[in-house]
Amino acid sequence: ESERIIGALAQEASAAADAGRWVHPMDAEQGAELQGGFVVKRRLGSGSTALALQVERDGRIGVLKIAREESLNDRIKQEGEILRRLRHQHVVELLDVVEVSGLWALFLEMAGEQTLAYRLRMEGALTLELLQRFGDELLAVVDWLEQQAIPHRDLKPDNIGVATTPSRKLTLRLFDFSLSSTPADNIRAGTPGYLDPFLEERRPRRWDAAAERYSAACASLNTRV
Repeated sequence: ESERIIGALAQEASAAADAGRWVHPMDAEQGAELQGGFVVKRRLGSGSTALALQVERDGRIGVLKIAREESLNDRIKQEGEILRRLRHQHVVELLDVVEVSGLWALFLEMAGEQTLAYRLRMEGALTLELLQRFGDELLAVVDWLEQQAIPHRDLKPDNIGVATTPSRKLTLRLFDFSLSSTPADNIRAGTPGYLDPFLEERRPRRWDAAAERYSAACASLNTRV
């Protein structure tokens, strides 16, 4: 019995020592080590629900999207369940769902070297060739998502990554599916300016696939109403 107690105490001491060297995600800066073997490369941004960090684990670089507080854990888990069902070249891939210092997080592949919003800010309007390609890609993935019965509900340049294919061509990847489970009768979910202005006139007033296509068109053309 004494050996069992000693062993349990040793395990607790080891766990406490490990926890002592982990940095809490909300305080993490470049070089910090998080629970789960993640090393922070840089902070990417923060919203009302989650913090995004570029991290490395076992030699793989990705994005860790972490609930800002424990009360938001279920929203992160819900988004993870949606992303588990999605495998498409224009949708960011879910690598793992993990718990980090009591907060649930999604370990995602990088959606690209930059967002479409950042590219537009830095380089201005897209060329006609890119405008047509990006528009075709965006409408194709929206059509595929409709077939899966999984909407995005917040299509905008800030939620679209611009990646480079092995052949060095630019391509789009969607990320942030946090609003995908929003009920259809909530017509205000999303970002003002990219929401279909005719939703108010629907009878009954419900979000639909046409509204998703409207947001996709605004995002690809970088126009807002």
